Amino acid sequence: MKLADKVAMVTGGGTGIGKSVAIALALEGAKVIVIGRRLAPLQETVDEIVKAGGEALAVSTDITKIDEIKQALQKVKERWGRLDVLVNNAGSGLRKAFLEISLEELDDLYNVDLRGVFAVTQVMVPLLKEAGGGSIINIASILGVTGSPNFTSYCAMKGGVVNLSRALAAELGPEIRVNCLCPAHIVTPMTQSKHDRWVATGKADALIRRFPMKRIGSVEDMNGSVIFFASDDSQWITGQILTIDGGLDCYI
Repeated sequence: MKLADKVAMVTGGGTGIGKSVAIALALEGAKVIVIGRRLAPLQETVDEIVKAGGEALAVSTDITKIDEIKQALQKVKERWGRLDVLVNNAGSGLRKAFLEISLEELDDLYNVDLRGVFAVTQVMVPLLKEAGGGSIINIASILGVTGSPNFTSYCAMKGGVVNLSRALAAELGPEIRVNCLCPAHIVTPMTQSKHDRWVATGKADALIRRFPMKRIGSVEDMNGSVIFFASDDSQWITGQILTIDGGLDCYI
């Protein structure tokens, strides 16, 4: 197994991409701590990992609150005493015309999607260093490297995560590698209802035709890239931005 004896933390690990990634890390031998606001879905992730023979811990954590992030740090210290992999996956979205976005909405998005990534990373880096280094994997979005109408605030936050990843790679090397994954449209619990409407109205077919791979992504499509960047297979790779988009950016 590629991650035997490693300890990984996944933010937003209760549903969607975070849940899938957490389970994939565990199947490769990592001990996994999943954090997020709601304890019940986090515990479901842990239960699946334990059922598969892995080891995991759920800690209810609001990544907009520094005291709760520090409590999560203390929990992983108490349980395993080290951290080798950090996956900053937690995020929220906002689709709204630029002139209609309130500053309060902008602040809410910023606090989760950019400030939260910054804060979790800043708190966890010392523990990564104590373990001799490790890997940070930030989950942004294809909209962090492209623009889109009605997603200006989201594009701005994910673009911030993209360049934060590059800056951290430059500052934290050689002990810690930092890379960023930018998925295109992936069906998750958060986007399922929208996807169902697209299917019902035929819009999904038009979207699928835009992808060279001729399908919309699933959460499992993220797992292989996360494992690669978490493992020693990528030991001389840092500061990279990988789009996981079924080839969509061939046309952009």
